Amino acid sequence: MKKILSCIIAGFALVLMGCASGAKVSSSPAEIEAMDNLVSSRSFEITAQWARPMPSQALNSISNAGMLPNGSNASRVDINGNGSYLRVIGDVVKADLPFFGERQMSGGYDQQRTGIQFDGVPEDLQIEANSKTKGYTMRFSINNGTETFQVVAQLFPSRSSTFSIVSSHRAQIRYEGRLSEYVEEEE
Repeated sequence: MKKILSCIIAGFALVLMGCASGAKVSSSPAEIEAMDNLVSSRSFEITAQWARPMPSQALNSISNAGMLPNGSNASRVDINGNGSYLRVIGDVVKADLPFFGERQMSGGYDQQRTGIQFDGVPEDLQIEANSKTKGYTMRFSINNGTETFQVVAQLFPSRSSTFSIVSSHRAQIRYEGRLSEYVEEEE
């Protein structure tokens, strides 16, 4: 009985140590400096790769019917390659993102604008250093004429990013993507 109890306690201790000693991502001074320069330039974009919608029965039904892209499920949708972005250009923020989830309010009948889209000067744009991640936290709210969005983004020195959008008309959604310098395309 003592051996069994000792094995259980030892196993429990190993599990606790494993959880507490997870690999911490460290950033090099060069990555941190590049991140600082990128953010201070106020000319960057996050290219969204994954959408993380709030779980719902309707989304589960769509997933079970096989209507999501390959490799996706109801809680993580692959949006690589569809041009989804969140941009900061000076004092202006722009976004064109697909939306997966439920609407709480009607949003008009424009079939071309089913995703999250905005372009303008946000209210209360804040980009603050985050000492815990060595990156930045960006917050703002913006209105596109029919809907108001609250955005919170985490910008990491590894050039990965996550951001969440809370809408006045839709369920909350999160995105994951890659951070890069924004270079305006010449037409």
